[in-house]
Formats: sequence, structure tokens, C-alpha cells
Amino acid sequence: MNEGPDELAIDRRAPIERTDLPPNSWVEIVPRFVRQADAVFDELHESLPWQQTEVLRYDRYVPERRLGAGVRSDSHALFSQTDLHLRSRFRVPFTGVAAILYRNGDDFQGLHSDREMRWLDETVIAIVVLGVRRPFVLRPRATKGVPVERVPAGTDPDDVVLTPGEGDLLIMGGACQREWLHGVPRAATDRPRISLTWRWTSRRGRPDTNPTYYDGRHFSDADRQPGSRRRPA
Repeated sequence: MNEGPDELAIDRRAPIERTDLPPNSWVEIVPRFVRQADAVFDELHESLPWQQTEVLRYDRYVPERRLGAGVRSDSHALFSQTDLHLRSRFRVPFTGVAAILYRNGDDFQGLHSDREMRWLDETVIAIVVLGVRRPFVLRPRATKGVPVERVPAGTDPDDVVLTPGEGDLLIMGGACQREWLHGVPRAATDRPRISLTWRWTSRRGRPDTNPTYYDGRHFSDADRQPGSRRRPA
């Protein structure tokens, strides 16, 4: 299923469904962006070097409820063609590809923003979603004074809930990483999901210098440990 250079893994003419997220953000869905999405999913599910990421939380490393893999953008037709498509459309260079595997509905990602990009005033994050459709939740960062982590994703009336999957392309842009949070909550499914992510930031404005999720959290006076680590899945 690794297409040759003359075969199209993506549909560059697929329609775009855009939603404005006030005040300065937006999100798009491009349905059926990936051709033969089921076959591509099966290939990547079996072939990518999936690893377990563990994040330091005070005195021990805690495994994330999902697996990840770093891949070269030229290692598959889907990766290289998506990269060229994004560069052509937005006229900027993207970093990629980061792959995430949700093994079933118990794997999830909590509400967050991609603050490790640092410059959040103008960003584009593009995510190809393969496999089962699951809710993808966006929530305004300020929610009636209630800490956003204490309100389950998808239950707040201000939440925007999308259901990408089966080869759709999801794109967040503008100030989305500064003004909004996003996440993939638990779901009632035993089927897997893969997301492939490309990112760009203008590096303009004031950088976010707060510690990120992967910087870890330290409690004692012992020697500092790396904020995260990976091991084979």
C-alpha cells in the first residue's frame, strides 16, 4: 500500500468544512482526504515503530494512555503528499510527522493546547485521522471560571465536538492554541485510531515560557530527571 510517486494517496480537491472559533481561531474538516484510508490504516498500524511515552509526575514516570511514533515525512506517500499539500496551501514549512495510536476507547488525550510550540498567536496544526471515528473536542480556554480539566470533554455547552476519522483531515489555525483547548476523550469503542500531525508556528508575538506537559513535575530535592521518556510498546 506504499504508493509510488505517480499515485495519489490524498484527494487534493476534497471539500473543506470550516468553523470559526472566536475571537481569532478556526478549525476545518476535509472529509475523506486520504484515499483507500482503510488500507493505509492497516499498513501503518502494523509497520510503525510504536512506543510508550512516560511522563514524570513528581516521584515516578506515568505512562500515557496512547502510543506514539516519530516517522520521516518522506517514508510514505501519504506523509510526503500531505506535507506538499499543506506547504502549497498555506505557503509555510511544517514540522512533521508525529504519529499517535489510540488502541481502543480507553486510550485518550485530555484537554490541552500545544504549548510546546511556544509561539501560539498564529499557528496551523494539521491532523490526518485514520481508523474509527471518535469525538475531537475543542473548548474555549476560559469557561465560566471553572477549571477546564474538571468538566468532562464534550459536556460543556461551549464545547465544539467534531468526529474525524476514516481518512479525514482536521486543521486548527489562527490563535487556536492560545484561545482554545482540544482533546480526544475516552469513547465507547474497541477499535483503534491513528492520528498523524503536522505543525507550524509563525514565531511571532510573545512566547509561552511556562512549563509544558512534557517538562515533567519534580517534587523532591533529588537530581532532576528528564520530563519524559520512551520505551518500545
